[in-house]
Amino acid sequence: MFDALLFDMIRKCICTLFTVIIFTKAFSQSRSLYDTNVARFDFLNNKLFVPLQLEDTSGHIFNTAALIGKTIYVDFWFTSCPPCLREIPYSTSLQKFFATDTNIVFLNICIDNKERKQAWKQMVHVKKMQGIHLFYARNQPQKISLLKEYYITFPTYLLVNKEMRIIGYDAPRPSEEGWAHWAIVRAEDGVLLSESYSEIINHSKAYKDFLNKSGPEIFSLRNGR
Repeated sequence: MFDALLFDMIRKCICTLFTVIIFTKAFSQSRSLYDTNVARFDFLNNKLFVPLQLEDTSGHIFNTAALIGKTIYVDFWFTSCPPCLREIPYSTSLQKFFATDTNIVFLNICIDNKERKQAWKQMVHVKKMQGIHLFYARNQPQKISLLKEYYITFPTYLLVNKEMRIIGYDAPRPSEEGWAHWAIVRAEDGVLLSESYSEIINHSKAYKDFLNKSGPEIFSLRNGR
């Protein structure tokens, strides 16, 4: 009987130790993912979003320097990019949510071959895409290489503050509902993307209050697409 009790105690100790090891490993992996995400979001922090002079859908040249004083959600995309195109309806809903806030601007920059300019204009018109739309010809000389300047893969989203400084690289896509909304709300207050991410991960009271207040509207806009 003594041997049986001893064996049972040893078994329980081993099980407990195994559970601790598994939990510690999982926590370590979770922390590693968190740190990786924070590093990614902070990648271009405080980098100047260089003023651009690009053509809009009406054929006029738009200078992004005119957006100083606004919080900007930048979308880099191109017309034949499937992941970019999947975001269009979500982007529409996201912009409807912020429609009454004139201090938030949605800047969409299509980076495509110059031969695609007409197709770009047509797509923006047919799909009734919202926000400011500009065209950057990737196959002709430019003063700045956007792909290299902002390490762009498609789609790439940035958050830019009122001083035209980047405060979030690889910002949440419009389809990341709730997270995208919160990141923009906080960006308007000058909060870094990595900080708003931390607030979500830690289930901050401010984030929970935001979801309780705005969640129904966010999801009603989604269902109304």
